[in-house]
Amino acid sequence: MAGYVVSDIHGYYDLFLKGLSEIGFTGKDYLYCLGDAIDRGPDGIKVLRHIMDNSENMDLIIGNHELMMLNSVDPEGKTECNGPDSSFWLGANGGYPTYESYTDLSYEKRRRLLEWLSNRYVIRNLRYPDHDYCLTHSYYNPKCMWKRYNELPYAKVWSNTWSSMWREDFLTHGLDVYSKYDYTFVCGHVPVQNIRRWHEAEKEWNCLKSFRHNNVIGIDGGCSLEKEGSLHNGLIFLRLDDLKEFAIPL
Repeated sequence: MAGYVVSDIHGYYDLFLKGLSEIGFTGKDYLYCLGDAIDRGPDGIKVLRHIMDNSENMDLIIGNHELMMLNSVDPEGKTECNGPDSSFWLGANGGYPTYESYTDLSYEKRRRLLEWLSNRYVIRNLRYPDHDYCLTHSYYNPKCMWKRYNELPYAKVWSNTWSSMWREDFLTHGLDVYSKYDYTFVCGHVPVQNIRRWHEAEKEWNCLKSFRHNNVIGIDGGCSLEKEGSLHNGLIFLRLDDLKEFAIPL
C-alpha cells in the first residue's frame, strides 16, 4: 500500500492513465490529485469522473480551475454557463473543452458531478506513513484546513487556489516563512519549469522534476503550458512513502 500525489492534470486523461500504469497503482494504493484536473487539455471531465468513480482510493483537492467551473455552470446541473466566472473561465483559462464535455453528460450525471465536486476539500493534511504532510493546490491558509468548497466563502477559496507559495511569498517573505510549520507542504498551480526560470534557482530550468525548497515541494509538471518542441513538461507523481517521484512526459 502506497500513497501518491499528482497535480495539474489539465484534461490529459490518457497521460493520467499512463502515469497510473507506470507507478503500478493498485486498489490498495491511494492517490491525491491537487487540483486543476480540468481545462486546457481535451478530457477534463473524464479525469474528474475517474477520480469520483474511484473515491475508495482517490480524492481531489479543489484547484482554481475547479473553482472557476463551479462558479460558472448552473449549480442545478442545467447546461447554462452564465455564472460570475463564466467568461473568465471559458475565454481566458481554457474551459471550453471541459464545458463541452460537461454538456454531453446527462442531467443526472451533471448533478452528481457538481455535488461531488463541491464537496471536495480545499486543504487537508495527513500523516503518511509517519510523516506530516499538508496538501493544497497552491497556498496555505490555516482557516481553510479541512474545509470543503461548499463550506467556505468564494473569496477564501479564490485566495487559496490562485495565490502561490512560489509566486508571491518567494519574492516577499521568502519560502522560509513556511518552515515554522511541522508539515511538508505539497502543492501545484505554478509549473516547476516557471519556478526555476523566474527565480533562477537552478541552471537547468527545462526539466520535468519536482521543485523542493526546505519543507515545500512543487509538483506541477506544466501540462498547462503550450506544447513547445523543446519543452519538457508533463505529470509528476510523488510517492509519499519515500518522496520518490515519477515523471510522465507529455
